[in-house]
Amino acid sequence: MKSLIPNIKVLDAGAAPLVAALCDEIKLAQTINQLVTWDDKQCKLSPGTRIEALIVNVLSARKPLYRVQSFYEHQDPEVLFGKGVSADALNDDALGRALDKLGNTTPDNIYLAVTLSAMKIHGIDLTSMHADTTSISLYGDDYAGEENDLSITFGYSKAHRPDLKQFLYGLVINQEGIPFYADLKDGNMNDKTWNKELLTEFEKIDKLSPDLRKNNPLYVADSALVTETNLKLMADKHIPFVSRLPNNYGLIEELKTWAFAENAWQELGKLGKQKDAAHYKIQGTTAQLYEQEYRFIVVHSSALDKKKAATIDRNLKKAQDEYEKDCQDLAKKDFYCEADAKTAMEEFRKEHRHACFTVEAEVTQQEQAKRKRGRPAKDEVPQLETFYHVEAKLGSVNEQEVSRLKEIASSFVLISNAVTENKSLSDAELLHEYKEQIRVENAFRFLKDPVYADGIYLKNPRRIVALGYVFLMALLIYSLLQRRVRKNIAEEKKVVLIPGKIKSMEPTANAVLEMLKPINIVLITTPSGVERAIADNQLDGNILRLLKLAGFSEQIYVTVKERLTCELS
Repeated sequence: MKSLIPNIKVLDAGAAPLVAALCDEIKLAQTINQLVTWDDKQCKLSPGTRIEALIVNVLSARKPLYRVQSFYEHQDPEVLFGKGVSADALNDDALGRALDKLGNTTPDNIYLAVTLSAMKIHGIDLTSMHADTTSISLYGDDYAGEENDLSITFGYSKAHRPDLKQFLYGLVINQEGIPFYADLKDGNMNDKTWNKELLTEFEKIDKLSPDLRKNNPLYVADSALVTETNLKLMADKHIPFVSRLPNNYGLIEELKTWAFAENAWQELGKLGKQKDAAHYKIQGTTAQLYEQEYRFIVVHSSALDKKKAATIDRNLKKAQDEYEKDCQDLAKKDFYCEADAKTAMEEFRKEHRHACFTVEAEVTQQEQAKRKRGRPAKDEVPQLETFYHVEAKLGSVNEQEVSRLKEIASSFVLISNAVTENKSLSDAELLHEYKEQIRVENAFRFLKDPVYADGIYLKNPRRIVALGYVFLMALLIYSLLQRRVRKNIAEEKKVVLIPGKIKSMEPTANAVLEMLKPINIVLITTPSGVERAIADNQLDGNILRLLKLAGFSEQIYVTVKERLTCELS
């Protein structure tokens, strides 16, 4: 007699259905399929779907390429990617071919098309652009590719690993932390060159999305942006910017001296929400640089006080120790002429002039018997010889000057062309935008996080580029999730509980993904077909609310999507 007992299978689900739903929402697979070369009649699964599968794996439980198939053997691929999709369609060879298709096109254009689609669907605008680069170290020796491939080589390592070859991520995010433009660059490219190339890329962004920069968004970058060439380029293209004036400009000392002498500071208080957040005060002015007028803002930060003060104290102590030794060495020298001693004393004073303390010196005279060879006669009167010495010592420390140096060292200077562009931005607003540069650093932390993107076990430069863009697309989905959840929480004005029973109004996307990890689905196979269900004890009110905050319901875990035979529409 045939058994009527249903076949029950428990599968992992975790955050994978949510990530897949977010990818579908921005038409990620369709956009990739439109821009890469592939034959839908010969492909069991489209390259866009396979790239999406890599992104789902990155954000759910990152595995090396050869283990991605085993990850999907414990998932429900039909729920994630459509009816008829199985784990064997996601083997490492198939995923490698999808990476090749992505790497052999223009992945930067594909990424930009995906992000522009996402920004349109999510209603995201652009009022500021925060740009920076970071280096990604690789552990192999040979990454030889073709002539125009990415050069994985030695360069300035921001990870402090000059012994390893590397490539660079260049990233531009908007004011909400959404990475809308990204590229991969040679490991030996410097930030000055990257900024120059990026500024020319804005024409491509405008061509693909004419309305994106219609409000002339502010370009924010670190001090590598400030070169004569880049400043002229931004002037010609009418790109408003704010950056930090590099320390090698003599104008910095002039502006700081002016600010502390003027002493007309605008007190801003704390700019951060943390209890120990720094206090800021600013003074703005205009000045000429390369025969053009710019706005300059001298910024004093209390956060720099302790660090800079310790450095100044350390340097002062070092100078005092060196001067004291020089004083001792000078005192040992004999001069046979008072004039020579005075000349030496004046030269010593000149060479040891210091703003924070004085060197006091005087010439002293000393007489001693001049000894002849042999034993002196019994009644011989010794002949006296006169010597001169320079007695030098350190005077008191000028505490007022030390305090002034600490104040100046605890400040920096911003530069902006908002004299002519975006005039409405105040000095305080320009500082705030510059401080928001931390958003790029947060994005880089994701790209270096071993949980998500760290570790690239490939040798082919084009596949490395393709995988790099997979990580960037994963970062995009991560950022969209975080933005939506936080936005909806702010509208509801109600906290959400995150791991550790912590109440939060601004949970990270990582916290959201972690909270969904324990969810399993049950596949019940009966003679009438397959049914899917989620155990009731896995969907408490907090999880259901979390899914709602992300824009979906629990149905994404049990609904099989209709798979398009040709995913080009």
